[in-house]
Amino acid sequence: MKIFLEIGTLKIENYHALVERFKDIEFTINPGIYDVDAVICNPGFVAYENLDLYPNVRWIHLLSAGFNTVDLDYVKSRGILMTNAKDVFSIQIAEDVFAKILYFNRNLETYVENKKTGLWKHERVLYEIAHSTVGIIGTGSIGTEIAKRMKSFDTRILGYRRKKEDNPYFDHIYHDQNGLETIYKESDYIIVAIPLSKETYQMIGARAFSQMKKTALIINVARGEVIDQEAMINALSNHQIRGAGLDVTVPEPLPKDCPLWSMRQVLITPHNASASPYVNQRLMNSVVSTIENYINHLPFDNKIV
Repeated sequence: MKIFLEIGTLKIENYHALVERFKDIEFTINPGIYDVDAVICNPGFVAYENLDLYPNVRWIHLLSAGFNTVDLDYVKSRGILMTNAKDVFSIQIAEDVFAKILYFNRNLETYVENKKTGLWKHERVLYEIAHSTVGIIGTGSIGTEIAKRMKSFDTRILGYRRKKEDNPYFDHIYHDQNGLETIYKESDYIIVAIPLSKETYQMIGARAFSQMKKTALIINVARGEVIDQEAMINALSNHQIRGAGLDVTVPEPLPKDCPLWSMRQVLITPHNASASPYVNQRLMNSVVSTIENYINHLPFDNKIV
């Protein structure tokens, strides 16, 4: 078996570690060698004009959780198995969600500004996470890690996913539009963690924002396109919701003249919720376990198609 490994997200030392661990597999980091059986890469590599150069490929492992830029119909038409880096980014993204919520709840922006001038001034705290209702749109590995941590705050956790599947960290999971609207209406915190697809593109629009509580916070750690950004800007401008914590926007980088930058009730981070000192090791663990499953004909829990 021969595998091409794209260097970038994984480093040359990771390549050497894989060569040492899997002595019966031939690894290459040369994209000009086209007779490989598998490719370990980022989604940008998986373009049909690129993959057409690799006629023998039967398996692709993505070094990302997201796959919205991949033409899955083309991958299916080639009969290629595709897996992703499921669970690699979930822990740190879950922590990022709490950072964004607490930024608003604990008036952190105000205290940072007060520190600059040496101003000792108490600010009124109006919100807590404890005993609130949390709506998590997307109950996959990221949503699960968020819900797991939310449980320690004695929260009521509502989830949404299209596929009917139980999850012990959620009090209730909805699967249809009526359930989604229940989440909008009842949640104090709405956390967007659902993959971007044709079905989820701009699924949170003007109608959704009109159903939310005026005290609701929305946190997006999925993809910017899941939310209708203009509708969100209008909702924030009209104080339909309390605020928004955004790790993703449309486009990225967000243009300097976008109104979101000047809104005090908005926190923006540059799509780095997945940053962690442990991400490389988690990514390698994912690659190793997926290779082992592939060569031993074991089932995958990270299969896309």
